[in-house]
Amino acid sequence: MKWQQRIRVATGLSCWQIILHLLVVAVLVMGWMSRTLVQVGLGLCVLYVVTVVLMLALQRHHEERWRDIGDFLEELTTTWYFGAAVIVLWLLSRVLHNNVLLALAGVVILAGPALLSVLIKEKKRVPKKFRWH
Repeated sequence: MKWQQRIRVATGLSCWQIILHLLVVAVLVMGWMSRTLVQVGLGLCVLYVVTVVLMLALQRHHEERWRDIGDFLEELTTTWYFGAAVIVLWLLSRVLHNNVLLALAGVVILAGPALLSVLIKEKKRVPKKFRWH
């Protein structure tokens, strides 16, 4: 078994996904040390949003090459979602000082996409004669 496969089996992540996580952590540490953590956090969130928009645009492209890039970006955004969500929660904590609102935002940000995905998949499994519309 190749060493990349051993890493994937042990961690559940590919080598490039691990490198991405380490790069994000390194950028956050550099932002913290240079006292620009808020700007770095905002920049990472903007980069995440741009990646999601590109993914959505490219996945529906008529050329297969661009759809492959869109699929790669989908894996990238899936890998990076939790980190982006934690950065967003931290940025919100700088503005919101109510722990209940922060907890609610955390539940919506972290569990919302998973619940939405489950609901969409469940809707597709229901036969047409049992649907409301």
